[in-house]
Amino acid sequence: MSLRDDFYLGMIEGNIRKNLILSADDFGKSELANKNILKLAKAGKLDRISVMVDGGISQEEAMELLAVGVKVDIHFELIWQKRRRNLLKDHTLRQGIVFFANYLWGDWPVPEHPRSGTASVKREWKDQIEKFRKIFNRLPDGISSHEHVHYFPAYFSIALELADSYEIPFVRFGNKGFAGKRNSVYLILKIMRWLNKKKFFCSNVSSSDYFASLDWIENFGEFLKNIPEGQTEIACHPERMEEYNFALNNL
Repeated sequence: MSLRDDFYLGMIEGNIRKNLILSADDFGKSELANKNILKLAKAGKLDRISVMVDGGISQEEAMELLAVGVKVDIHFELIWQKRRRNLLKDHTLRQGIVFFANYLWGDWPVPEHPRSGTASVKREWKDQIEKFRKIFNRLPDGISSHEHVHYFPAYFSIALELADSYEIPFVRFGNKGFAGKRNSVYLILKIMRWLNKKKFFCSNVSSSDYFASLDWIENFGEFLKNIPEGQTEIACHPERMEEYNFALNNL
């Protein structure tokens, strides 16, 4: 992925930057993620931060995050995601193997699986919101999820229900769609978004007009040239040094 581009440098100003919502995911995942996200937030680079409440977050880090004044969202995880994260950390190959094994043997995020059934997920995510409240002494500003699992239709209904119950005003969705490279993740999410569209527009929550992940963008200059009108949320993962350095030096 090539994020830098001569055309891009100096462009992200004024109305262009105002229409970008830069979100940092995975606060709580690791010490490095927390450190890099806090640096970006204090430098004024971020608009939203998504927190994994079952990760490692010190009281000092929580207070620092709130002091910055950005939106702080909850980053939902499923039980099997947390187990896999704790076992595999960031070893991409092993994660891929286990992800495929989970798919073959049923440990997959579908309502039919007992550990991933809607009742279990609703309890788990409600517990995560309560943990968020305990850590930050307030409710989240928005909802997102690790590996986009809240887009699965059965889970999307849960996310909307919890947003309504707790009066959480924002859910990552993309009112008008997605932006960036049409890779396999993009295409799968596009299908799930279509399945969720009616539920979303019948709810009272808001979202950005478009959503993109930073790793969907190969050339940021070209992306900005063709960016659609409206607000676009771009999720980045500052634990990845390439994305951290890009956000710090260019946004």
